[in-house]
Amino acid sequence: MNTKGELNRSVRNTKKRLRESLIKLVGEKPLSAVTVSELTEDADVNRSTFYFHYKDVYDMVTEMENLFLADFSVALGALEQKSHDTITILFKCLESHMDLCRILLGANGDMSFVEKMKRIVELKCSRIWKDAVPDLSDEETAIFDSFVVGGVMSTLQAWVRDNDRQPAEAIAGVLNRLVLDGICPVVANWQGNQRQV
Repeated sequence: MNTKGELNRSVRNTKKRLRESLIKLVGEKPLSAVTVSELTEDADVNRSTFYFHYKDVYDMVTEMENLFLADFSVALGALEQKSHDTITILFKCLESHMDLCRILLGANGDMSFVEKMKRIVELKCSRIWKDAVPDLSDEETAIFDSFVVGGVMSTLQAWVRDNDRQPAEAIAGVLNRLVLDGICPVVANWQGNQRQV
């Protein structure tokens, strides 16, 4: 292998060790309490190597977030297709970024990241609710968004924290039945009954 290839592999291995150590440390304490010193010591990486790649721990997490959000945005494109595969696609995306999810959505995670994800999903999902139940008012749509997105995010956090987690397809299948086959038809029926009164 050429020198450039070896260097790329070395960088990937270094970043992988740092991510694994960060996951371990965030399992023990909040992200805000993790220092570069303990992170590099746990990962067996020189501090100078860490600072070659990152300014601080948050810079490292931001790089991970940006990679995830790029993939998440692509996965959210499936929402435009209004398919039952949508939730599965989203959960598969999260599963492929489980290292970041365990850091930011775990017990010691970052609530601002959770809120950021909720806002992104709400923006896309509101159109789906409107299409599924056209007579929803803006106020009702906002309540529906909060209820469904909050429930999905809570389920996601529990899934990430579970060491014996089910496959993405299994959990997505349950959520699909609850949201698309359960709540949407119930709300549509409720709307229809209101119009008849």
